[in-house]
Amino acid sequence: MQYTDEQLIDRVQSKAKGFTTWKKGVYDIWVRSAADVMDAFDDKVYTFDVTAEGALPEFRMVCTGTSNAGSYGLKNFEDYHQPGCAVLQSDRIVYNSHVYGFHKGYRAYQQDKPFPYYRDSDRDDKAEETGPVYNDVIRADCHRASATGDSKIIYNWSVACLVRNRSSQWKGWFAYMDGRPLTVAILKEFDETP
Repeated sequence: MQYTDEQLIDRVQSKAKGFTTWKKGVYDIWVRSAADVMDAFDDKVYTFDVTAEGALPEFRMVCTGTSNAGSYGLKNFEDYHQPGCAVLQSDRIVYNSHVYGFHKGYRAYQQDKPFPYYRDSDRDDKAEETGPVYNDVIRADCHRASATGDSKIIYNWSVACLVRNRSSQWKGWFAYMDGRPLTVAILKEFDETP
């Protein structure tokens, strides 16, 4: 689906739990695909900038990626001693949730504040938001997949992380961020037709 800036802004304001106002800073608004195809980078992330407190966000770029774990995380969570694979809660915003740091030895954005999530333990091919809600820092970082080229399969690129799959998009976004804190909102894909 394609969305206008206004549709995304309105959806965050009306549906994202935790939203209070547009605070100054950079926002990633992830739209989680309703199809949720196993191991497919089928989500989009829209980056906006709010230049003054209370001002409306200004669109900067869109990238492809995933806000869900791949098959490795969904089916092998006992390997990392968890009761299920973490699935970040959609229709949620956390202000300044991520900060400039490292992910597995390279520069990325690491989770700095708790972001509500579920634990999916049924080992099927879907990342489901069911069961108890947890709320702590689990290193659900914002990072790239492959350092070069485009990654086509999630597998273990994400075990709850927010991952861009095209290295050129990642490099452009990372340069734009320039070390500033990041606010993350995750929305369920929505249909705006009447």
